[in-house]
Amino acid sequence: MRTFVERHRHLSLLVAMLLGQLFFLAYQIKGANDVRLIRLWAIAVVAPVEKVAVGVLDGLGSLWDNYIALYGARQENERLQAELAQARLRLQELEARAAEAGQLAALLELKQAHPRAPFVAAQVIGSSPAATTLTVLLNRGSDAGLRPNMVVLTPDGVVGKVIAAYPGAAEVLLITDRKSGVGTMVADSHLLGVLKGTGGYFCRLEYVSNEETVAVGAELVTSGQDQLFPKGLPVGRVVAARPGELFQEITVEPAARLTRLEHVLVLAGAPETLGAAAPASSSGEQPRAR
Repeated sequence: MRTFVERHRHLSLLVAMLLGQLFFLAYQIKGANDVRLIRLWAIAVVAPVEKVAVGVLDGLGSLWDNYIALYGARQENERLQAELAQARLRLQELEARAAEAGQLAALLELKQAHPRAPFVAAQVIGSSPAATTLTVLLNRGSDAGLRPNMVVLTPDGVVGKVIAAYPGAAEVLLITDRKSGVGTMVADSHLLGVLKGTGGYFCRLEYVSNEETVAVGAELVTSGQDQLFPKGLPVGRVVAARPGELFQEITVEPAARLTRLEHVLVLAGAPETLGAAAPASSSGEQPRAR
């Protein structure tokens, strides 16, 4: 490097002198608007750099502002989502309370329709853990007057019967259990049969001759001939019927919603105390409770 400088020392001095003279002249010469030429050169060199710097800074500022805005929007969205979830939970709670109030109102109406019947209101607090037994547990028991073979029902229809009563609790066998049996008849024709549980959601109506006619959609009520369930209580609806080997194979959907039981009534007395109305006639008119 030093050798290069020594070789071209005279040339370097010449170039330096020329540049100095050039800058000196630029300093002295004035252009338009009385602005020195060297200032115009400086602006011409610096201005593009400043524009690039300002553009970069503006871009960074805009990017930061957008990030802050997006972050705030995300926070607001999370807050609104949390409020929406809380509102949905509140709505579900209100709907559940409304449904429960509707059930209780229907139970009260049933009690008022039979003022002389010794009903005991109870709440379902559990169900059988065994898959082979369909039972539910009530929060009322022997201390409330409950005992085995008492009828359990809802305004929709028959639920089952009490099979065990304890202090503060009672066990109810549902009509869908395989061990259950209810004396039943077709409401419009008074055709008799026995309703048996299948161990699932549906029941079956047994001992109906193949020669009889049972229409799909026919309503079934208790016949009272089993000396347990009062006559005329809704039991279910025929959903399928076909001839069998000796008797018809009739599938029945229970009238009571047994998979959604919450509140029930227990008839704490003899079947005749209910004073149930007779089943509907073939004209479709429903008898009124007195």
